[in-house]
Amino acid sequence: MFPNERMSLDDCHLRYYKHGKQGLVAPAFGEPAYLREFAHMAAIGWTKPDGTISWKCGGSLVWDNYVLTAAHCVTDNGSSPDVARFGDINIFSDEDDQFAQQLRIVQIIRHPDHRFSTTYNDIALLKLEANVTLHPTVSPACLWKDEDIRFPTLEATGWGDTGFAQERTPTLLKVTLKPINNSECHESYGTSLRRLREGIKNHQMCAGDERMDTCPGDSGGPLQVRLLHNGKMTPFLVGVTSFGSACGNANPGVYTRVSSFFTWIEETIRKEENFPISWNMNPITCALRFVHLREYEDDLIQSRSEDYLSIDGTKAHMTFNYGELNHVVTIGWKNRNVRRNNCSGTLIEDDVVLTLAECASNAGIAASYIELKDPSDRIDIAEIRVHPAYRANSLYNNIAVLKLKKRVKFNSNRTPVCIWYSHNIPSPQLQVAGIGRTDINKLNYGDMFDFVYDPMETYLLPRASVNTNQNCTIPREFLPRLSNGLANEHLCVGNPIFLVPNSCRLVYGAPMQLPMYRTDRFYTFAYGLNSFGRDCGFGEAAVSTRLHSHMDWLKTVLLPNFRTANSVQFVNPDLKEDDLCDYGDDTRGVCTHYERCPKIWDDFNAQRIVHFCSSSRIVCCPKRFILKERLTSDELDSCSAEYRNLHANYYDILQTSSAPHIVTLLGTAASNRCLGSLITKSIVVTAASCVALLNSPRQAAMADGSIAQIRQTTVHPNYDRMRAANDIALVQLQRPIVPTAEVIPACIWTNLTHTPLHLRLYRENTEDPPPQMVTMYNTDCQRDYTQKISADQLCVDQVVPLDPPNSCYHAGDQLVWPEPDNGEDDPSADATAASHVVGFYSYGEQCSSNNPGVFTRISSYVEWIRENI
Repeated sequence: MFPNERMSLDDCHLRYYKHGKQGLVAPAFGEPAYLREFAHMAAIGWTKPDGTISWKCGGSLVWDNYVLTAAHCVTDNGSSPDVARFGDINIFSDEDDQFAQQLRIVQIIRHPDHRFSTTYNDIALLKLEANVTLHPTVSPACLWKDEDIRFPTLEATGWGDTGFAQERTPTLLKVTLKPINNSECHESYGTSLRRLREGIKNHQMCAGDERMDTCPGDSGGPLQVRLLHNGKMTPFLVGVTSFGSACGNANPGVYTRVSSFFTWIEETIRKEENFPISWNMNPITCALRFVHLREYEDDLIQSRSEDYLSIDGTKAHMTFNYGELNHVVTIGWKNRNVRRNNCSGTLIEDDVVLTLAECASNAGIAASYIELKDPSDRIDIAEIRVHPAYRANSLYNNIAVLKLKKRVKFNSNRTPVCIWYSHNIPSPQLQVAGIGRTDINKLNYGDMFDFVYDPMETYLLPRASVNTNQNCTIPREFLPRLSNGLANEHLCVGNPIFLVPNSCRLVYGAPMQLPMYRTDRFYTFAYGLNSFGRDCGFGEAAVSTRLHSHMDWLKTVLLPNFRTANSVQFVNPDLKEDDLCDYGDDTRGVCTHYERCPKIWDDFNAQRIVHFCSSSRIVCCPKRFILKERLTSDELDSCSAEYRNLHANYYDILQTSSAPHIVTLLGTAASNRCLGSLITKSIVVTAASCVALLNSPRQAAMADGSIAQIRQTTVHPNYDRMRAANDIALVQLQRPIVPTAEVIPACIWTNLTHTPLHLRLYRENTEDPPPQMVTMYNTDCQRDYTQKISADQLCVDQVVPLDPPNSCYHAGDQLVWPEPDNGEDDPSADATAASHVVGFYSYGEQCSSNNPGVFTRISSYVEWIRENI
């Protein structure tokens, strides 16, 4: 049910029902299965006089015809390697040679500063006789060019010894190692080694694990990390295996840091090939160049057989916006000198935006406007409310409300987000609003022609796992702004995998969100506002300001008459029971026992201000909500049960333009007609404006086509045609009808505080089924009209716009709730509909502007109806 007055912020799925989505889809596909994980791994060999090959070092393919390895691998007892082999996991067996490629080494390029007497600058390039044939099992790795290595673990691969004094393994193995800072590594080695007299230098790095350190046979092999892009995983070389003490013990291995030699690698290949390669060596370009050859991220793989993969695109960590971030707006400053380019906000109402407190102003200048889609689509900010506990440069209480001067017009391309009204998160994963390049994030389907270079930025929706604050890996650059660590108001999410650099960045002030199914539609719920983090939560955490933690403050800003838990409630001892009182908002009331005022229960539940009279039991109740005592029941009370055996099937009745209770009232002219509803066997209710239009109706056409004569018409004595106030009339038939399945009375809706959400509108002069309507708050509707809408009137909007769009409603068109439609569950196939008249059309401007219509609220007139039947 829809409350007649706004009680909560947890009403978005009701308030904006018409903007909910009805389906979410994503692709699925398949492709051949290859062992792509080691596609860049090279075995480097020495050909013996008898033609056999001794494989003694590893390397990595970094260009179509270049292998990166350790400089100390370019000689063995005075001889140089002459062959490199790719795409072969077991180098001593021909069982897996289907995709193997073996090429001669034609040139060895050792780093000019390398000396065999030391371990420094231990890096070299091997040029092959020809380009490899690119294939999913043979393709180059990319190079990590950043000195900062944030990865908690790295992978090393090789055919080296599996343990101290053990045999070399014929099958390529991988191990997981942890980076170790150089100072700690130096303690393990010191300067005792002759080849390490200057200790561990900056162009070297260390990694290790007590059980899984690489061994001497892995020399020249890669130390790598696999990074995500396009739903694929690309290996990035972080280091080249240089040396280590005996494998399997606690001492770390030492690696040549690739980033320190990135420029040398790039320049060397460029000079040798006489070809500008710097653009292709860029991390993003390199990842894209071979994207069709890479392995898919594990979550995408739905099933795997020996020769085929089935891929489920719905499981991708990174997805495009596709309209799911159409509630995100950009925040701007008219003063160009203080403009920030990284502040956004989240639309939660058509004139309210949530954002970070730090985005409400910059350099002491308040934000000026929000921007919807392009610079020409701006709305000025009318008011800014920053959380009172926020302090500049802090990451606590980092939230603000922006109220707009003009409303945003919601439609299929622009919808609000809903606020999640609980501290508990209903899903282990959330969507994180991000922004990044189109080409590096679009899901690749394995086709080399699927890639199009497109650096344009777009909104992204990566998914990330919800973490506890104790398991939240905070990027170190944000720690100074968290003097007390993470608080309960922080919502932490993250993914263990890392992205290719510059793929995605957080949209600050945009939501961490998730689509949820409520009232038979999908709505996007916001759980927090992006506050800080990097790479959209990949590798390290992204943290948002949790909205639920600030719900009480938001209520004071957004809900009228909201009182906090510590608000003082006053009792007026001068007001006795039955005295007149002031309810507020120019509404007169009567001091009444609380049990006779259902409105007070709603006020308490909504934490609205309650006006007490002489005691806490006597409250000021608006006159229209005071329950009157009745000693006997009447036909209005029993309608639903009395005619139950005559009710039509719920689904059938929604497919016809009329219903058994619908009556067409006829005037003197054939064209003068409007609708009413039979509510007893002899009484029809309609709008007073309908009666005035007909100059008092003469006849009533029943749903079965029969014509009934009219005895008399009673118009509400306070009907005001100019204000459309009390727009209700009763029409008495000459004789009572005999109820049948074709003609039966409807019930009337009597609840004064709530109205059904889903309604149907029966319209005069149409053969179309009744369109679905949704109830609105009068306060929302009022903004479309200059004339005041009273509590005795009801606003509804049409879920699907009228076709043609200039179609009009007519006075007396009947607004009906077909019970049992509760807005949540679909009625069963055999359910019958007990129609309840909720209101009838009074006036509106929906013909030309698609504004909501204003209807007479029948529940306000139940007592008047009873008095006049």
